[in-house]
Amino acid sequence: MQGAENEPTKLPIRDASFILDTVSIANDTLKRDTLAFKTLKYQNDSLPKKRPEGSSILKDKVEYTASDSTIYSIDGKKVYLFGDATITYEDIELSAAYIEVDMEENILYAEGVKDSLGNLSGQPVFTQDGETMQATSLTYNVKTEKGFIRGLYTEQEEGYLHSESTKKDPNNYINLNKGKYTTCELEHPHFYMAISRGKVIPNKAIVAGYSYMVVEDVPLFPIMVPFGFFPTSKTRASGFIIPKFGEENQRGLYLRQGGYYFAINDYVDLGIKGDVYSKGSWLVNAQSKYKLRYKFSGNVNLAYSKIQYGEEGDVNYGNSNQYRIRWTHTQDAKARPNSNFSANVNFTSQNENRYNSTTSEDYLSNTTSSSISYRKNFANTPFSTSMNLRHSQNNKKGDVNFTLPQMTMNMSRIFPFRKKVSMGKAKWYENIGLTYAGNFENKSDGLNDTLMQQAFKEGNLGDYFNNGIKHSIPIGTSFKLFKYFSLSPKITLTDRMYFERSMLELKTTEQGNDTVVEKIENGFYNVYDLNSGSGINLETTVYGMYTFRNNWLKAIRHVAKPRISFSYTPESKYEERGYYLINPGDSTKTYSPYRYGIYGVPTNTSKGGNIGFALNNNVEMKVANKKDTVNEETKIKLLESLNFSSSYNMMADSMNWSNISMSARTTLFKVLSITMSATGDLYAFDDSLKQRVNEFHYKTNPGKPFRITSARASTGFSLNSKTLFGGGKEKDEEEREGGVDLGSADIPGVYDQYAYDYFDIPWNVNIQYALTYTNTGLKTDVTQSLSFTGDLSLTPKWKIGFRSGYDFEASDFSYTSFNLSRDLHCWVATLSLIPFGPRQSYNFAIGAKSSVLADLKYNKNKSWIDNAY
Repeated sequence: MQGAENEPTKLPIRDASFILDTVSIANDTLKRDTLAFKTLKYQNDSLPKKRPEGSSILKDKVEYTASDSTIYSIDGKKVYLFGDATITYEDIELSAAYIEVDMEENILYAEGVKDSLGNLSGQPVFTQDGETMQATSLTYNVKTEKGFIRGLYTEQEEGYLHSESTKKDPNNYINLNKGKYTTCELEHPHFYMAISRGKVIPNKAIVAGYSYMVVEDVPLFPIMVPFGFFPTSKTRASGFIIPKFGEENQRGLYLRQGGYYFAINDYVDLGIKGDVYSKGSWLVNAQSKYKLRYKFSGNVNLAYSKIQYGEEGDVNYGNSNQYRIRWTHTQDAKARPNSNFSANVNFTSQNENRYNSTTSEDYLSNTTSSSISYRKNFANTPFSTSMNLRHSQNNKKGDVNFTLPQMTMNMSRIFPFRKKVSMGKAKWYENIGLTYAGNFENKSDGLNDTLMQQAFKEGNLGDYFNNGIKHSIPIGTSFKLFKYFSLSPKITLTDRMYFERSMLELKTTEQGNDTVVEKIENGFYNVYDLNSGSGINLETTVYGMYTFRNNWLKAIRHVAKPRISFSYTPESKYEERGYYLINPGDSTKTYSPYRYGIYGVPTNTSKGGNIGFALNNNVEMKVANKKDTVNEETKIKLLESLNFSSSYNMMADSMNWSNISMSARTTLFKVLSITMSATGDLYAFDDSLKQRVNEFHYKTNPGKPFRITSARASTGFSLNSKTLFGGGKEKDEEEREGGVDLGSADIPGVYDQYAYDYFDIPWNVNIQYALTYTNTGLKTDVTQSLSFTGDLSLTPKWKIGFRSGYDFEASDFSYTSFNLSRDLHCWVATLSLIPFGPRQSYNFAIGAKSSVLADLKYNKNKSWIDNAY
């Protein structure tokens, strides 16, 4: 800062003027000037006006810089910094367009400057202990750690705090007057809570006095609170969960999802919530998450409810109890490299999803399953073991099945005849390998909610379980014959161990009638079989190419992979081992005492010699690529696969040919996928005999080489603005600008349920269609399914989504929903509509995005639960 030799420099400091000799430093030039300026008058009574006797100058080193100029008083007790000034003192950092330092009184003063248009710039930014504040002007005593701030703007967790005048005390508490609290990050926020007086307790809360809502500078005095409490803690904290209120026609007025959250420690938490309805229904829910870093993580969700609807004595009255048990557990892969424990439990009562589901996926799901497993690999050995507990249930039929437990012991393939140190070419017998698989299962069958409750009361749940042990030892090898053939002989020993069997006996009733009765005999029973066979495979690849003299179409290539295989299976008869006995009620039939065994019974087989035929095809074309000058040609797949397979049994006395299997798959225009499969029977079907006959189909139906017994065709059409019109990365970023992440907003709606990718692309459409045909000879059946989903971004802040399908059997639309969302910057509005069906409902919600103000919302809805009874 330079001027005339005797012209004083004017400093923007306040009140009584006096003259002081100073040293001015500007552009590395020292100059003695006479400087006129005003002394500092403190605007906070807590700030000292006079240095106490015996007090010292600043106790630590002060580092400061300025891009324009730095001016020192002659006694060195004051410093004036101009232009992008910065001061660092202990844990304090202050930056502003202008800073004044009084080292004698330990005072820092900073303010911004106005340009020629009157716009304020270079406003003070004060940082201490990780807390940052922006202000219009700031006065701070570094010794008492007290300060006075005008025009405060600071971020508090997910919220922003504004204040006209603010005092800061040594505890870093901020006392504010005429403040604003908002979650909008703009300097002039779209909405805020106007706070008459308040206090900010760092990392804990903002406590406010009388407050009212202001939206777009319009005060909404009816929306006011006598006091407010806004948590800003960065750590876990226990506290109450505010319930949601509303009304249902069936269950009445309600308070939902209210309760208490327990922040137990850094590793586990617990939330207890409840629902209460005026007509007697209620629900209690406990949720807990746990995590030990580098070890494991998981969560538990338990719920029990009483569902009561209608008035007692009415025809529509209902009363039932429902429950839900969910548990997931995941072990970190690094915790125990050779073992793993995991759990995924989802066990519910039959109608739990009907009454208490919160997502469409839960409501539409008819099946649930659970699995708890432990797996261990024995290091440096081929052995591994596992234990599993499983459960599955069909909520539509009410069937429940358990596997408690399933235990396995496995040995990976070993080669017992190989030498530890191989020399030269391996002998044929050195390639003989064997594996082992042991399995124990204890399974239930035919249980439901009613039977389970009855079995628990009577203590006979074990009667519904069936168990057994199975050992399987395959031994086999493979080697080349005459360079082009591969021979694969194999022997498999299977041993089944059962602990009971079911015998049939003929008894005479009191009326003198003979009847067959079943008798269960407990014991230890071995049921084993030894299967052997061998196979020969011959496979090759044939290439065909046809070139064109065309500027665009260059060539078409056909790749065919024919395969011929032969397998032989010897005859097996098991009557002499007692696996099959004469039925005492019908001597022409046999039965097996082990027919209920979970691993089945060895099957009598005749000698088999099958010759298998297969042909796999792939067709591509090569075209000119006008867009790419480096790669002048591009491959396009016409048929990704076209496969045929069948077999011929030389040992069978009739109908030697098996069915022909056909499949094809292709993708058109990169968006339309087509998959087809079919099965054809080469033999005719006699309508009078109602069975297949040993006569080829083409003889009775000229021109038709086989009869289609089943076929399926499916197509998927997926299209969006990027695949249709293209668009690079810059366009994608532009489309995403202004998007909204509704996952962060505590507003119920379909977007939370379906987890759409909000505002990522302008539009997207996905259509899936499938056609299935079956023909047993006696009955022909055709089923179709159609589903479609999509979304459309009218603008970067508007989005419409839909989901539906068509039920061809009912000739009506299936589950259908429409969703509308509007991003309002710091607010979000959503509308979800299910126009018809058992889930018919609507939900409109508008509220703040931030989770801190999750309860600042308006919600209007009609619950689908009213349609569920």
